[in-house]
Amino acid sequence: MKRKTALAVSPPHAASKAIPEGEVVTVLAAGEAHLPRRRRANEPAAIDRFVAILGNLVDSDTAVAKLNFTKALEARSPATLRAMTCDLEGYAAFASALAGTGLPASAERLVEWIDHLEVARQRPATIARKLATIATVHGLLGAPSAVSSSLVRDAMKGMRRRLGKAQRQAAGLRLGEAIGDTPVKGFTLAGIMEGCGTDLPALRDAALLSLGYDAGLRVSEILGATVEALTVQDDGSGLLDILRSKTDQEGQGAFAWVSPETMRRIATWRDAASIRSGPLFRRVGVVRKKGHPGRRAQSIRDLSYNAQIDRERMAAIPARQASVTYAVGDAALTVAAVRAIIRKRALASADQGLVDLMGEDLKRALDALSTHSLRVGLTQDLFANGEDAGPIAQALRWSSVGTALRYGRRLAPASNAAARMLAGRRV
Repeated sequence: MKRKTALAVSPPHAASKAIPEGEVVTVLAAGEAHLPRRRRANEPAAIDRFVAILGNLVDSDTAVAKLNFTKALEARSPATLRAMTCDLEGYAAFASALAGTGLPASAERLVEWIDHLEVARQRPATIARKLATIATVHGLLGAPSAVSSSLVRDAMKGMRRRLGKAQRQAAGLRLGEAIGDTPVKGFTLAGIMEGCGTDLPALRDAALLSLGYDAGLRVSEILGATVEALTVQDDGSGLLDILRSKTDQEGQGAFAWVSPETMRRIATWRDAASIRSGPLFRRVGVVRKKGHPGRRAQSIRDLSYNAQIDRERMAAIPARQASVTYAVGDAALTVAAVRAIIRKRALASADQGLVDLMGEDLKRALDALSTHSLRVGLTQDLFANGEDAGPIAQALRWSSVGTALRYGRRLAPASNAAARMLAGRRV
């Protein structure tokens, strides 16, 4: 059953981008309409794809059975399995151009691969991750791995000396308000959300961005957020139960605080989309139809003297009101969809003049944004507010403070012990 709504409720700080007058808005909630599936029916599952690639790398006499790897691969998160599959696929493409079998790989073969990846301008951290995948694959095959050999270690050390160890980091989407003494430049969360608008996809995107920042969520945690996992507190704030994360594959769980503003944004999105249970953030299909004025039926007198008589074309045309239909899906968004949302909303804020970036500066700023930008932005704001690395790591559910320091390395010195002691003395 179709449900019509004007979507007149605007979230806090929303831009005044109202729905055009006279436009009929129809929202089809989950179950009322079926969105087309993005995954092709004949696309292999992740484990099947992994096993198929592996089968092409080993000796023809070695049988690779899916059952042998199922339990080992199930212990890894879907994101880790996807990354391992991509790493193995890249190695298979490299090995196919060389003589002999791809696996087990000798130390000399791995050094050639490292050189190949360096020429392709891949960063040391990415190459180290790919070597870790190859080491894991050797373990699954029950074969000794040359990844830890002195030749491979020396090759990695030499590459790091040439390229440096610094890892490229996603640009942080900081809140944009005055936090500490550090000015905020470029894209900000407040600026992007201000440019979102008030239609149904905009309500979803603003709620997603707001929740991702407040709780410092990884993209997998954003996609895993459900209605049932969010609890409203007496003061209007909320608690998000994060059932599983990158550092909690066994599902012990953790809780994250959510601001009252974000809770209002989520409530507005849920009410407009009629979401009562299940994933919070879903696909929204959009179908727009232009309106046009009506026309009375034409008579013979209305035609020119040499016009051909066509009764169908002469018939009256009823007026049609402009309309837009939103179809809300029942499954969670994908990682690619979240990445596209961040980029789309950032570009919209730039088009509206809400960020002072143009030309190459704008392009570089857009390219630096990723699904991790919300988490990085919260980390940087916490450092700017004078918080220590330990509490920050605990708040963002990191297993070590080293990761927090890496994300906030430009802001951390301003809040360390030396800065706190000398701030009032060395002026």
